[in-house]
Amino acid sequence: MGESSGPSSFTILATGQIECAQIPNCTNAYLKFQFVAGEDWQLLDGLEEGITQAARVPEGRDGVLVWNFPIDITYKTTNAFGWPQLVVAVYGLDMFGRDVIKGYGCMHLPMSAGRYELTLRLFRPRSASALQSLTSWLSGMPAEFSDPKFPSYGEGREVTRVQSGGHVKVQINLLTKDMDVFGYVDGSGRDPAVASVTQM
Repeated sequence: MGESSGPSSFTILATGQIECAQIPNCTNAYLKFQFVAGEDWQLLDGLEEGITQAARVPEGRDGVLVWNFPIDITYKTTNAFGWPQLVVAVYGLDMFGRDVIKGYGCMHLPMSAGRYELTLRLFRPRSASALQSLTSWLSGMPAEFSDPKFPSYGEGREVTRVQSGGHVKVQINLLTKDMDVFGYVDGSGRDPAVASVTQM
């Protein structure tokens, strides 16, 4: 009887939820998300993109926007290059009721199995000049990225003017399978306590 062949790829499974956000001067918002992975990564199960319901906080007060939106995705690959990233874009209403960008954020999924509480810092593009800023405000079209995946790119980020504001909290449970077969250590032997991480 011949020897059985080993696995042809390793697998990661991420489940959890996009819990909430806190954004200055924002009382009504929803969030669009998408997972971005390298060319060698194949989606096995789950949705790579989605949109949450709208959340509200009391008028005139900074508070917490609660979504508790579930995420569940499974990938397989033979190469860790292009490790999956979660990209988010939060949209809310301005003082005239127009739908505008409130912030972008991006983070890599954890590389070790475990449960994680992640804080994802938000940022948004700034206009190149005061005149453009005024024009954007009057037209109701503030500066935003033409490519929603742009926050996940390394190239071109160094010349982008942005301002920070607010954060999103994400809870992730990550499982890995067969990473050791391909020479990767997933850190499963670490303390299983919940990890708290802040991502830029």
